[in-house]
Amino acid sequence: MTHSLHIGFIPLVDAAALIIAVDKGFTAAEGLDVDITPYVADYKRKRDLMAAELKDHYEIIGADGAFYMFIKAPWGTATEFVKKAIENELLIIPGNVFSSEDTHFRISYAAKDETLLRGAEVLRKIARG
Repeated sequence: MTHSLHIGFIPLVDAAALIIAVDKGFTAAEGLDVDITPYVADYKRKRDLMAAELKDHYEIIGADGAFYMFIKAPWGTATEFVKKAIENELLIIPGNVFSSEDTHFRISYAAKDETLLRGAEVLRKIARG
């Protein structure tokens, strides 16, 4: 037996766990039919926003789903690039946290648009080295 569950307002940054729970079938296993369409659409919009903001300066991979993308560091190692981002008050994660390579960094777009646009501005600035 499946029950529909109407969920009230959840800010996008808090919806990630819910989206994953639905995607992995956890809610269905409990008999809940959860509609996350608006949240998924907003993540896609944010992904597209960040891709558009950065595409002329970066090689972007891993932006097909979830709420993050992997971006190739335009100079140096990803660790060196991340250090420069942090010096510019932007927190991003070096890719070697997730693999043995130190060539890419990871950004999350589970944030407010104004935060994303500020981050994109910093990334464009430091792309030039």
